[in-house]
Amino acid sequence: MPTNFADWVVAQMGGLGVVEQRPLFGGVGLFRESEMFALVVQERLYFRADKETRFLFEHRGLPRYVYKQGGVSFSLDYFQAPAEVFLSQAEMLVWSERALRSAYRSHSSLVA
Repeated sequence: MPTNFADWVVAQMGGLGVVEQRPLFGGVGLFRESEMFALVVQERLYFRADKETRFLFEHRGLPRYVYKQGGVSFSLDYFQAPAEVFLSQAEMLVWSERALRSAYRSHSSLVA
């Protein structure tokens, strides 16, 4: 039984395989096979995006994850999850898989 929001999110991603939680940015990063594809902060879920998927978030007006450090704001390529992922486990899986593919693409472009 999930004990907090991040646990509930991971439970909803059941079809994705083993998802690990690691403390990060005042919340938890969600990882599969060492790739971070999502972030949970203050009971909000953010998915990883890249040049191929960013428009899916931007055209809906979903905000990017922004944090402050030393008075300076930084934004990451993680966008707030759309509402439908909380209504359907199937939608959670679709968006989670999309975010995971974005993480893999971003990682492989750094290595190449």
